[in-house]
Amino acid sequence: MEYKMIEREKFQVVGIKKVFSFHQGQNLVEVPKFWEQVWADGTIEQLEKLSNKEVPNYMGICHVSEEQGPKQEMDYWIAIEHAGEVPEGMEVFNVPEFQWAVFQSVGALPEAIQQTWQQIFSEWFPTSGYEHAPGPEIEVYGPGDSRADNYECDVWIPVTKK
Repeated sequence: MEYKMIEREKFQVVGIKKVFSFHQGQNLVEVPKFWEQVWADGTIEQLEKLSNKEVPNYMGICHVSEEQGPKQEMDYWIAIEHAGEVPEGMEVFNVPEFQWAVFQSVGALPEAIQQTWQQIFSEWFPTSGYEHAPGPEIEVYGPGDSRADNYECDVWIPVTKK
């Protein structure tokens, strides 16, 4: 499985979040519905206006906090990198500095990115020489038709050497 390693200083994102359960794969069904809601209710347009970049990269951030216990629930953020005032109805998430393993996903969403996640944990981690660092996982979505067979996005996993 191809990947690249990057180091990134801490950064701030702004967006909205929901809590999803891992029980019986609920997150795999409910997170795509969350994205549909955000596209339908105008939240994406609000986020786009906050972008510090010419072409915004939307992020889906998976974060399991200590209060949520051992992998029972996660906070899932739909956010954009932004360092400024936070609009009403949105929250700030500070992404810590990490070394990240970055994997490209190619194909129609949500199937392609869900397959990439599965490969990372079932194929890459067992043989990589890395372990998951205690931090958020990030999906980075660029422009284009996310339902197209050639749509490209990335999965960022915080890692440390074993």
